[in-house]
Amino acid sequence: MTISPQVLKDRAILCGWIAGLVVFAILLWSLTFNFRAAHLIRSTNRVLASMEDGRRLSAHLPRPAAGHVPLGGWFYLADTNSLFAVFTIMHNGILVPCGAEISADGKVIDVIPLGNLARSIINRIPQGLIQVYVRRIETAAGKQMRER
Repeated sequence: MTISPQVLKDRAILCGWIAGLVVFAILLWSLTFNFRAAHLIRSTNRVLASMEDGRRLSAHLPRPAAGHVPLGGWFYLADTNSLFAVFTIMHNGILVPCGAEISADGKVIDVIPLGNLARSIINRIPQGLIQVYVRRIETAAGKQMRER
């Protein structure tokens, strides 16, 4: 079976387009990190203010924490030496946005549901599932604290 030069050329053009789109997506994702982090800080602070919580995020970590924290970010809390991880818990196909205040020794102090939907669902999430996320965050926070 021989492949004609035209078929090879068409496949090469298709592969080039796919590679170009992947490179574009990677550049877009990495170059918009500061914008996305600033937007997440504003959104989280707005939710914390609506809950009449005194905590506020001040800045994102210059380098993301080691470890796996799905769909989230790491931030400094204003006026404290604590970190704050914004992450999502997947429960029954629903992404539940949460935040976790992390002490200076790398332990999760509190898991906070961020938003009305999260507040209504958080009590129905099994504690075992929440503890999986807490352990992941504490592991990553411990690595982050050692790197500081």
